[in-house]
Parts: sequence; C-alpha cells; structure tokens
Amino acid sequence: MEEYLIFAVIGGLLFLTLLVNSVSEAYEQKQREKRLKILRIKQGLDELSDLLESLQVCNVSDGVTNLLTDEIMARLQMIQNLDRNFRGIDTLLADANTEKDPKVKDNAQFQIKDDADFKAKLVLIRRLIKLLNSQGWHTNISPSKLQDFIEELKLLRCEKIFQYYSDKASMDSEQGKYMLAREHYYYISHALKKSTIETHPRVLELIEQVTFMMEQLNKLSSQKAQEAADEKLAQADQSEQSEDENTDVQNENVADNISVDTENTASSGDNN
Repeated sequence: MEEYLIFAVIGGLLFLTLLVNSVSEAYEQKQREKRLKILRIKQGLDELSDLLESLQVCNVSDGVTNLLTDEIMARLQMIQNLDRNFRGIDTLLADANTEKDPKVKDNAQFQIKDDADFKAKLVLIRRLIKLLNSQGWHTNISPSKLQDFIEELKLLRCEKIFQYYSDKASMDSEQGKYMLAREHYYYISHALKKSTIETHPRVLELIEQVTFMMEQLNKLSSQKAQEAADEKLAQADQSEQSEDENTDVQNENVADNISVDTENTASSGDNN
C-alpha cells in the first residue's frame, strides 16, 4: 500500500512539475510575443518621430503634422496597453501631447542651401507620402481624408520643384547658359506630368507656366544666336571693307610710285 502511495505522490509531483513548466513556458512565450510586438511598434514609432522632426523645415501643413502626432500618440498608447510598466511611457505620452500645441509658422522654413539640401527635403516628403500610403496606420482617420493629405503633399512637392528649378533656369538664362536653363524646364515639366496628380488644376497651371517659360527661352536663345550671327557678319564685312581700303591705298601708292619713276626717267632722258 505504501508503495502505491509513494508512486502516486511521485506521479503527482511529476505532473505538477510538468504543469508548472507548461504554464511557465506559455507565460514566457506570451511575454516574448509581447516584447516582439512592442519592439515592432517602437521601431515604427522612432521612424515617425524622426520624420516629424525633420519635416519642420518642409512647410507641411498643420493638418499633416497633427496627423503624425496623433499616430505617435496612438502607438504609444498601444505600448502602454501592452506594458503599463514600459520605462518612460508617461513622459513619452506627455511629450507627444505637447507636440500638438500650435506653433508659430516660419515663412523661411523651406530655405535651400544647395542641390543636395533640396533633394534631401524632397526625399522627406516622398517618405511621408509612402508612409501615408502604407497599411499600418492606427489613427482613426477616414481613407478619403488620408488621400486628401497625400494629394496635398504631392502638390507641395510639385510646387517646390517648380519654384526651385525655375529659379535656377532664370539664373542660367541671365548668364547665357540656355542649354542648362532648358534642361531645368524639361525636368520641371517631366516631374509635374509624372506626379500622379497631373490633372489637378494647380498642377495644370504650373505645366502651362513652364511651357510658356520654355517658349520664351527658345525665343530668347534664337534672338541671341541671331544677334551673335549678325555681329559676326558685321565684323566680317568690316574686316573685308578694311582689307579693300588697304588694297586701294596700296594700289594708289604703287601708281604714285610708277608715276614718279616715269617722270624721273623722262627727266633723265632730257638731260642727256
């Protein structure tokens, strides 16, 4: 009887050990899944925060900025729901809430240092457009409103491309670099027509403007080329006229010399 009791106790202990291990493994598995989920949210959160900070120099609207801030808040709350003891979560939520306070707009935000700086700003806008087009959006916003923001950013990109490269084209045109100016206008036209919002009224207006600018540039370059050709022809005519005058003077000198020689010969014959 005692032997059966011992086996029963041992069996009970083994079962209890297996049960504890099973519960422990299930708990650890759940914790690992939770940490992995938090890590994925945190990675996306870091990208959002960096993008929001970088976009301060790109003149994006308050609506877009608030949308990003709301998304940051939504993801922080997801982390808080998963782990209320996540270190610094309360501070991060407070900082994100502060970002929603209205800020004074700086009209000189989109100042450009050079080509590399301008292209870097375009990359930021393109990254934001890609982000808004992604599926992993947690903010409660309607798809139509999200598309409105995407169109707004695409229009901002078109405006900045037109402004920057048309200014460069004007400077090159003033310096007589018509080929470079023409390349800038071609780039603007190509970028506007490939913007996916080429039927937008403002984009159509910009396309008309750049087409007019190219026509004016072609007229100016043709006029300058004609003026240069006329000037070269005038110089050639002047040079030819100068040569003719020199030839006439030389012929007159030769004639004078022949006349003098004839007179001298006649005079010498009379003396003899």
